[in-house]
Amino acid sequence: MASITLDPTDRAQLRTELDRFAPSVTERADGTLVADFGGRAHFAVEPDGTVDAGMPLHDFDGPADRLAFDHDTGAIDVEFDTDEAVAVYTFRRP
Repeated sequence: MASITLDPTDRAQLRTELDRFAPSVTERADGTLVADFGGRAHFAVEPDGTVDAGMPLHDFDGPADRLAFDHDTGAIDVEFDTDEAVAVYTFRRP
């Protein structure tokens, strides 16, 4: 299956993909969607598209222009444009 790329501010599609990706997804009072992996890791997306993701030994906190879900390999690519190229942070399902 090909990856699914979406705008991180598209809340309905984001919720659908997070529900497929993570064992538990909740929504905070401020609208942030949080995928929880049993306390070892998390992947959160605020309504404005800011991503806060982390697990032991690394984390990411910043804006995302696109999110690419690859459910087959268990990865989400957080893509953001820089002045010269597209940068990518990859979160892998623990």
